[in-house]
Amino acid sequence: MTAPSPGHKGPGPRGRALVLRYWLPVLAYIGLIFSLSSIHGSRIPSLFPYMDKLAHLMEYSLFGLLLGRAIRYTFTRGSAFVITIATVAIGAGVGCLDEIYQGFVPGRQSDPLDWLTDLAAVTAAVVLTQVVHLGPLRGRGREGKDTDR
Repeated sequence: MTAPSPGHKGPGPRGRALVLRYWLPVLAYIGLIFSLSSIHGSRIPSLFPYMDKLAHLMEYSLFGLLLGRAIRYTFTRGSAFVITIATVAIGAGVGCLDEIYQGFVPGRQSDPLDWLTDLAAVTAAVVLTQVVHLGPLRGRGREGKDTDR
């Protein structure tokens, strides 16, 4: 890890370490999303109806987790609401670009319902992490007060 800058207050990586630890996985995953979108339509197996929606849910929920983590640790002073909105907005933008890109891949088509599925997956992942992230913190404060008595 790099040393904190003189104006930095609080724990956590900064600079290059921040990018490598939190943003490199996000960028690599975006590359994976677009590489999967490059697969010719006839080469994609379909085992059951709406399998593509399930694939989008899994793909973009993991993306939402990675992106939310990167934003939360980069902008540590931001409120949970702002972090959630920023993550969902960026996730929606990547999903939109992915659908536009798929329109140019032979055998693939751009589907607004796929984009809505991407948006729902990112939103659900980010909201879930906010609930999980805040819940244990509330519980720890009460436990400390009970043990002091």
